[in-house]
Amino acid sequence: MYGYIKAYAPELKVREQEYYRAVYCGLCRTMGKCTGQCSRLTLSCDVTFLALLRLLLEEKRVTVVPRRCVLHPVKKRLIAEPDTAIDYAAHASALLTYHKILDDKQDEQGIKRMKAALAFPYVKRLRKRVTKQGLQVLDKRIGKHMKALGILERERERSADHPAELFGLVMAELISFGLPEKKARIAREMGRHLGRWIYFTDAIDDYEEDKARGRYNPFLNLWQEGEITDSRREDLKNALMSELVAVEAALDLCDDGGNETRDLSGVIRNILYLGMPAAAERVLAPRNEKEQRIKQKKGK
Repeated sequence: MYGYIKAYAPELKVREQEYYRAVYCGLCRTMGKCTGQCSRLTLSCDVTFLALLRLLLEEKRVTVVPRRCVLHPVKKRLIAEPDTAIDYAAHASALLTYHKILDDKQDEQGIKRMKAALAFPYVKRLRKRVTKQGLQVLDKRIGKHMKALGILERERERSADHPAELFGLVMAELISFGLPEKKARIAREMGRHLGRWIYFTDAIDDYEEDKARGRYNPFLNLWQEGEITDSRREDLKNALMSELVAVEAALDLCDDGGNETRDLSGVIRNILYLGMPAAAERVLAPRNEKEQRIKQKKGK
């Protein structure tokens, strides 16, 4: 996935951190059982956030138990027990992975295209396995929007808003599918703005690389391949914050379940209010600051 939707660990309470890790580990186990052991390699914080949102929207109180796993065999870790919301996140992740690799296989070049071609037979089988679980409609909806997005990118659409809107529709489908209509309306609004935020953030993050390789990037077309100036950086920051505010407004319409699900609600709000803004700040940092961070990581 994209890797921008992460919790801001320094501000997580101990209980919230344990809950977040339990859902992450529970999702990992579920992916192994539902979509195959290799699918666990695609586990990300983004998919965990999808599982957290579905738990909130379905008003689930997940059961957490201490268990051992292959990666941590010595000491037991708190792991979320199987749940329909977590099962759904595992299946939805598999479908999104399939359509992302299909898109890379068709539109990318060089090593990235080669990797997508090698992975495609596996994700194709994965998709077939998932659609047998009753997600054919979701698969078709995601495919429709991803195909339209691919066409816009191949035509080098000048507007950044149009492709972002299509990816917003993909996320709206993923988060809302199968929910009762009242909850689905809230989920669609959250998903739409979340998807737009992801698309914009990914485009900003890839700006320099896309410019060097001649790949499509909506901001390259918008600025005639110019630099990201301070004023443009400020405009982008405001645009990203606007999308997050819309997600937060939709979240406020959800019943957080009171004390019974305070850890779940706390983790979600930590990600939206702190984790995602921190990711945006990192992506929007000037190139010299990014290079300095990379050097510092390598030196540790």
